[in-house]
Amino acid sequence: MSFIVSLLFIGALILGFYYLRRQMNYWKNRGVPSIKPSYIFGNLDGVGEKIHFTINLQNIYETFKDNYKFCGIYALQSPRLMLIDLELIKNILIKDFHYFTDRGVYVNEEDDPLSAHLFAIEGEKWKSLRHKLSATFTGNKMRLMCPIIEEYSKDLINLIDSFASSNNEIDIKNICTRFTADVIGSCGFGISCNAMREENTEMMQMGKFFDLTNKRTRANFFFVNIFPKLAKRLRMKVTPQFISNFFIPMIQQTYEYRIKNDDNRNDFLSLLIQIKKYGKLKDEEMENVGTMTFNELIAQSFIFFIAGFETSSTTMTMALYELAYRHDIQEKLRNEIEEITRQYDGKISYEAINNMPYLDQVVNETLRLYSPIGQLFRIAIKDYKVPDSNLIIEKGTSIFIPVHAIHHDCRYFYDPENFIPERFEQEKMKKLPQLCFLPFGAGNRNCIGMRFGLMQTKVGIASIFKNFKLSHHKLTRYPLVLDPKSAVVNSLKPILIEAERIF
Repeated sequence: MSFIVSLLFIGALILGFYYLRRQMNYWKNRGVPSIKPSYIFGNLDGVGEKIHFTINLQNIYETFKDNYKFCGIYALQSPRLMLIDLELIKNILIKDFHYFTDRGVYVNEEDDPLSAHLFAIEGEKWKSLRHKLSATFTGNKMRLMCPIIEEYSKDLINLIDSFASSNNEIDIKNICTRFTADVIGSCGFGISCNAMREENTEMMQMGKFFDLTNKRTRANFFFVNIFPKLAKRLRMKVTPQFISNFFIPMIQQTYEYRIKNDDNRNDFLSLLIQIKKYGKLKDEEMENVGTMTFNELIAQSFIFFIAGFETSSTTMTMALYELAYRHDIQEKLRNEIEEITRQYDGKISYEAINNMPYLDQVVNETLRLYSPIGQLFRIAIKDYKVPDSNLIIEKGTSIFIPVHAIHHDCRYFYDPENFIPERFEQEKMKKLPQLCFLPFGAGNRNCIGMRFGLMQTKVGIASIFKNFKLSHHKLTRYPLVLDPKSAVVNSLKPILIEAERIF
């Protein structure tokens, strides 16, 4: 019996080795250039411990960019195709989008309802939901929400002033996160989070969705997204349980209160409730797009919070970090803010921020240099023949588009590591190749909340520089070193600044 068991064990090892060898030769067998992977980590060796994922992709991109339109990489034992050529990226995202409609992001609606949000869901369900939600992010809806953000900017100024008056250094990421938590809580759900008045609120803890400092959390995050089919069979979740335990009851209670009291507000949740009840926004001339389930409502509320909370606070943080180092740019921006707000009774209104071209350039340059999400994902839903190539991207193959690497490519952006807002002047932008700037993606699956994210970011930045001069604290390092454990762009060390009030 022991001989048979030993034989079976040896046979299993041989089969396992054969499978791994075949997997790790996937791109070589198809004539696709790639870096030799390790059998355990593929091309992700050190990712999450020594190097940030986006920097890892950038290093691979730099290896192949001058001679190839694409290259093969391995996420553990899973082969992925990384796109380099902008024309090919345009095909995947726009022209031949019907081959790549899905992101391949983990969804487990049954066991993890918060995972079934617009960013992750696939196929016809995504198409239907995207159609329903498009009307909630129009310019008119943003205009109604902007006064709420401007009101919270006053708390932001008071918070920074409390540090400045005491000559204390300011952890700017913490400040920006508290601001966006309050804004999202109010504009999203009509909830007062009080994050700028009390640091450790429950809503602030929800931002830890992207915190991968815990090894178990990090391993779970990578596993479910690299092996989604197996993870679903194992009924794994991507949403931390403490977030589900807080967020689902919170939305449910708010929803029930509003239905019972016919309470309608100018926030995202009210718009979702209208779609759920009527299949359209009640007070607008629009087609009936179909209702949504309560679980769909909860999931869309969740992604609105998570996406708006983290990406906007990161963009604000990095803009303040750069401008605190570059006083000439800071002064130029402040002059524009003062000049434009005088035309709008001193208010940083929706109209005011949309008439600040230099602020727009500063935000764009921040998004280029520090893209909060450094890569886009797509998955082939059917075989795709790459134009002018012998390669067929097989159904089920995952695609990486290395946004961070493209944004740092000297072929598109001169002196790419330097912060130069003027590169986004209107005339200069016209000369940039199409799709070399992708902070919100492109095509049908671009970021639906782009307008809102830009609005709260610009109001926050404009409010700060209208009232303060910023400088780096002596402990703040320049240039920035990324935290390898973060799922998004984050500094390894706290970004400390000093603020001087302008009277």
